Amino acid sequence: MIVIPRETPVVSNLHTSYIKIRRFVDHFRTTLPSGCIYMRAPESEGAIFFDHGMLINAHVCDHGKPLSRQVALTAFLQTADAARHIVSVYEIPSETICYWANLNEAALIHKNLTSSTVDLEALMRKIIQDRFTGLIEVLNPQGRADQIHVIMGEITGAVLGKTSGILRDPNQELGQIMANAKNGRTRIAIKRVQLENHRLTHESLRDMEPSPGEAKIPLENQNPIEMLEVLLGVIEQTYGVLKVQTDPFDTVLKRKFLEKVSRYEFLDPFTEEFSYQGGTITYTGADDIQHLVTAVTECLRELALERALGIELQRNLKNWRQQYQLEIELFKVVI
Repeated sequence: MIVIPRETPVVSNLHTSYIKIRRFVDHFRTTLPSGCIYMRAPESEGAIFFDHGMLINAHVCDHGKPLSRQVALTAFLQTADAARHIVSVYEIPSETICYWANLNEAALIHKNLTSSTVDLEALMRKIIQDRFTGLIEVLNPQGRADQIHVIMGEITGAVLGKTSGILRDPNQELGQIMANAKNGRTRIAIKRVQLENHRLTHESLRDMEPSPGEAKIPLENQNPIEMLEVLLGVIEQTYGVLKVQTDPFDTVLKRKFLEKVSRYEFLDPFTEEFSYQGGTITYTGADDIQHLVTAVTECLRELALERALGIELQRNLKNWRQQYQLEIELFKVVI
């Protein structure tokens, strides 16, 4: 079971059949400050953690078999290429990324404690006072494990065993976990997590670079504007067929652009440097085309997530991905 913060994903529920996983990993480790790429299927799950461009850890659990670090990174990439999994990306603050990256390697320091041998409330006070970093597991008779996560003496999250690893607000769940711990047959374990950065080598990602003798595709020979126009058209069409949408696509698109003006000034509709009307893009800004592609696709990715376009959009984008495969790879587009 892989536990990570999952508040608002950057990208949610992409099928691995739609992406090239190595390029996908490389894109997010270099565009987000720190975070996690999480992959799941009915019988397996895996995660790759990154911080400031470095891959710092990986975990894979396949049919109950756990793998970590370099071996897990290779297994993650091979599994994603060979099977149909669902992938999501989460941004995790740099100050806590080491905890979540190393959680699956936590060292057991106490086990088989019970409510008759330890007062969990008193234990929690001691842990907070000592600025402990790790987790307390409450192993219930039904075989479920509740968890309390603590980083430098601060309770940062809780997991109820019935939620299969979903991290929750400790203020809402702590009372229930404390009550569960008072069962005489409940066991308590304490595990310490080391806040250290590993560094995984990128051997598995080398095939992302052109092989010897393979020429890079010149930027000027591609059609990034046309690619964006078709992409916008597909998203607009998908948005339009969903009956639950209340605002016109043009309105929600401009609203999303306005949210990003502090980072991408050319998206400000009042400057008229960028416009999309009647399926055509007009761009007169001074920023390079890569910056434009990054800005527009970031907006569209968030819009698709917020408006729950989901699997229907991914299905509609199949022809677009085939037609603009070179541009998608060259400009590192992720939708």
